[in-house]
Formats: sequence, C-alpha cells, structure tokens
Amino acid sequence: MQTEIEAKWIVSDLDIIRNKLSELKANLDQPERLMRRKPFDFPDNRLEKVGGWVRVRDEGDKITLAYKQLNDRSLHGTKEVSVEVSDFNNTCQILEAVGLEAKSYQETKRETWHY
Repeated sequence: MQTEIEAKWIVSDLDIIRNKLSELKANLDQPERLMRRKPFDFPDNRLEKVGGWVRVRDEGDKITLAYKQLNDRSLHGTKEVSVEVSDFNNTCQILEAVGLEAKSYQETKRETWHY
C-alpha cells in the first residue's frame, strides 16, 4: 500500500520551488488548480467531539464526499472513507437536508508532484 505524504508551504515565488523540483527529477502530475472544500458537522458538533467531520471537495478533475476521523497525530492516524460524487452543490444540499451544516467554505490552490 502506498502512503501519501502531503506537505504545505507558504511560498512567495512558486517558480523557484517548481525549478528545484524539476532539478530533483520530480514529475508534475497535475498543474496548479483551484480546489474548494466544505466541511460539515451536526449542529451539536458530535462529529468534531470524536475528531471527525464530513467533507465535500472539488479537486478540479473530480468531486469527493468523505468522512474523516482523526484518531491520533501519527502518520496513519486519520481514518478516511470516501466516494466520488458528480456535483459539489447538490452533494452539499443533500448533507444539509439530512441535518448537517457547513462549518466553513475553503478555497486553495494545489499542484501535485511525485518523486
């Protein structure tokens, strides 16, 4: 089983980082794209109380619905169950219809490299 390691940086000049990754022979899998996310919980925050949340994420090329639960802070400490869905807004409406509420809305840019 492959382990995904995600790293995040605040960078003032992306071209410097991209050039360094290219020098190291890393390969660009997906160019920079806008990702949007909406995490959900029940009004009483019962998921958060056990370290969990439901998330709808638009990755640009696919949309996923996931349940995540942080069991501990180790590399393998997060349980995740996810499924691909066809529509970001409709999926959010379904979650709201069954009593969950959006806790925030987030947009980030991401590009994916592998080495």
